[in-house]
Amino acid sequence: MGVAQDGSRSRSKSLRLPRRSKWSISRHGCENARLISPASASTSRMVEGRRACDKAARKLLGQPRGSSVFPAPCRPALGAQTYAEASSINRQKTTRGLSQQAWGIAPKIKQVDDAITSECQRWAFEVHPKVCFWALNQRRPMARNKKTKEGAAERLFLLRRVFPQVETHLANRPRGIGADDLLDAAAAAWTALRWYRNEAECVCTPEHDEKGLAATIYY
Repeated sequence: MGVAQDGSRSRSKSLRLPRRSKWSISRHGCENARLISPASASTSRMVEGRRACDKAARKLLGQPRGSSVFPAPCRPALGAQTYAEASSINRQKTTRGLSQQAWGIAPKIKQVDDAITSECQRWAFEVHPKVCFWALNQRRPMARNKKTKEGAAERLFLLRRVFPQVETHLANRPRGIGADDLLDAAAAAWTALRWYRNEAECVCTPEHDEKGLAATIYY
């Protein structure tokens, strides 16, 4: 079984993927399953704390989609209690402050960073939904914003090919789960299937941080 997880400020959305590609949604993560994690923390061993995979993903997507791949916070910043403190720590370690978007998901990143090991990375890996959609769309970025009606239709068109029942799941999604969040998680789920089939690729050669963790983004 595989699991694709999309994190947000308030909760995580997970798609369960049996081997035959049927899937269901839950609000929480699942044990004994393939997990697609949020971004890992960057460390001082990477150039100025910036991850090559973030840069590579932005280059693949171009503008304006590439701007959504914001730099991961450095590991020390994850222990901060306030945005101001976290941004100050990040600036000290990397010469750059921390974006509000990165701070918004910092607790989710910390949960993964606290738990993950290099051994876990045989089955736990990182994706970015926009990179997944780029790959699903014949390596072209999506034309429309995901929160617009046109953007949702554009993404549904692609997902129907791999998940024929996606619209049923979208219509019956749990309360509190946004349509765009479910579609992002479904795109991540497609990458989980590619990983299971040994078809997944990464945006750049993985870097290794001070914990021995490999940092890259898969699609």
